[in-house]
Parts: sequence; structure tokens; C-alpha cells
Amino acid sequence: MVIPSGLLVVPAPRDARLHDLARKLRLLVLRDLLARESATLSEPVARALPRVQHAILGCARTHSASLLRALGGEEVLPALLAMMAEVADADAMLRRAIPALLVGLASERGVLEESVLWDVPIASLAIAERGVARFTPDARGLVANASGAELRLASGVEVRAEQLEVTPSFHAIPGLDARLSLHDANPLAMQEDHPDKRGNAIDLGDKSIDDWTRALGDATELIRIALPTLHAELPLTLRRIVPVGFEPERHLSASYREAPGLIYMTLHPSVLTLAEAIVHETQHGKLNLLSFFDAALTNGRTTWTTSPVRPDLRPLSGVLLAVHAFVPVAVLHLRLVELDHPIARTPEFHARRVQVLAGNERGLRIVHELGAPTPIGREVIAALDAVHALTRAALPDASADGDVLPPG
Repeated sequence: MVIPSGLLVVPAPRDARLHDLARKLRLLVLRDLLARESATLSEPVARALPRVQHAILGCARTHSASLLRALGGEEVLPALLAMMAEVADADAMLRRAIPALLVGLASERGVLEESVLWDVPIASLAIAERGVARFTPDARGLVANASGAELRLASGVEVRAEQLEVTPSFHAIPGLDARLSLHDANPLAMQEDHPDKRGNAIDLGDKSIDDWTRALGDATELIRIALPTLHAELPLTLRRIVPVGFEPERHLSASYREAPGLIYMTLHPSVLTLAEAIVHETQHGKLNLLSFFDAALTNGRTTWTTSPVRPDLRPLSGVLLAVHAFVPVAVLHLRLVELDHPIARTPEFHARRVQVLAGNERGLRIVHELGAPTPIGREVIAALDAVHALTRAALPDASADGDVLPPG
């Protein structure tokens, strides 16, 4: 079976468009950071920011790849995007992002051509993927240069970043570059608009780290064998999974426009449910990434309608977001059938497959009836149409009047 490839749906091998969008987003963040003025900031941040701007401007000229890599760090990008989107306080976001950015730049020897002083109190600092250092009282600040970064603690003691004592917070998941994270760098994590959720507090749900990583690894393997090109995108679309409890009867997941590569998930006994959630939320991330450059639907925020996947009214952009997430889930189902995978031999699987196809059918119908797409939006919708037609034709007895999808 050849899966139709199109913009931001199921990628063709070596499709670089998503990578290009991710790079453009970091350039947008860089421009915003360099243009940020100090007038509305607190005195210590206003004093220190120009020194940082001068240093990163130098990096942009001589080590642009290293700079963009550091700007894309999981501790850096969410805070800078929240600041750029004006959904969080700029002073607080700079206090979060700049120490991590400077440590990231200093970790690549020779990138910083001069020393940079950030003499602003630091409450905590995530050190690469080792873990999180917390300071009580706050550290006084740090100095970063070509040979590394050094923090000055409240006691006056100076400690190199790589020598800080950390709480292990990041755990490897088999088959993924992403980590199970017991630390959340998303400043918007507790802001929640889903009617069935109340934020995203970290919670292992009385399960062990091994329980989580093993289950997520099994789900990733299911994606690898069924959707290899989408699996190949995961190093770009998925960097951290934050656990938010165990739900044996239902599954909840979430992601945020301003936190690329970070998803929240409950643990669930079904490996298929977990695989669906990974596909679903990383698809959200792709369309959210596009939204920084193109709305896809010119009336996406102004036209509201019933949703094929949620119990509440949704803006039309939310319907497109849902369909965009679940059309590849239908491909996952189809490929598992073609592979004669044991998961695909159960009545529960067939019912779920019909359910997803029905939701996709209704969602695409709503988008076509009400949507006013941009040229880029038309490309995305055309790709969704082509892939949905393939999955729909493979199960011709599926009805568009099936049960709605569970909230997602």
C-alpha cells in the first residue's frame, strides 16, 4: 500500500518541510529576543538582557547552527515562545529561558566568543538531560563563556554547570530520542481548556518509571512497524513526555502550541491507545508549528461548530486540528490490519477503527462546508482528503454515523 504523502500529514521519506518550519520558528524567536526592549522588565533583567543580546548576536554571525540548536532546547523554546505570543509575563519567561540558553551555548566549546554575565537570581536549572538542580536560596547568577558555564551560589561558592548536583528527572524510552520527564519546562502547563481535564500536574499514577518507559517503548514500536516515515519524524516532533496519571478506562493527553515536542499523557493498559496518543499529539504539534506562519483557515478562530471529537463547541481551527490528528491514526489502524498484527484481530480494534473513520468523515465534512482555507491550508486539507479516502476505501462498510471519538 502506498500512502499518499502531503503537507504535514503522513510524510514521504526524506521530506524536509517540517524541519524547515522548525528552523524558521527558531529564527522568529531569535528575532523577537534580539528586539526585546528592557523598558517593561524588572531592574536585574533589564540590566542583564542587553549583554545577552550582544552575545547571541555574535553567535548568530559566527555559530548560527549552534545558536539555533540552543534556542530550540526544551528549557528555552517554550518560555521564549510564550513571551513572543504574549501569553506569559516577559520578565518571568526571560528568567526561565536565559540561564538555560547560556548553559546550552557554553556547552559547545568555542561558541561564545566572550564572557556573558547573567546576574539575575536563578531558582532552578535543568542540565541537559542529566536532571534538575534546585537552589535554596536562589543562586546569584551565572557566567558563560567559550569554556563553559559557572554558577555563583547564594553562599558565594562558584560551581561549574556540569558539576551541579541534580535530581534525575529524564528517563530514556526504548526506541525514542524523547525522554519521560518528571520536570516540566512549559510555563502554560496548568492552563487547560478541555472540559474533562484540570491542568497537567506531573503524576506517575502509582506506576513505576519502568512501567511507563516500557509501555511507551512498546507503543513507539507499534508506530515504527506501521508508520515508518512518521516514526522517522519523532526526533523532531517529540522530545519529552510528561506523565499525568494512570487511567485504566479512558486516556487523556495534551500538547501546547508554545511547547513544541512536549506532550502530556496518562498511562493506559492498551499499547494501541498509547500509540494513537503519540501520533495524535505529535500531529497537533505539526499543525501548531504551521500556525506561527499560516492560519490554514482564515475563519478558523471566528467560526464555531460542534466537534466530531469533543463534547464542547470548538472553533473551526480545532476541528481541523482534530481531523489532522486522527487521519494518520486511521492509517495506523489500516497498516496494522495489512500486517496482520495480533492487535488488529480483536472486535475492540475493529470498533475503534470504525469509530475513528467516522470521526474523520464528519470532521472533514465540517471543514469543507464551513472552512475558508488559505493556499497552504488547501494543501493540508487536500493531503487529509487523499489519506482519508484511502483508509475509508479499505473499510467500505464503515458509517459516518458511528459513535464520536473519545475526548482527545
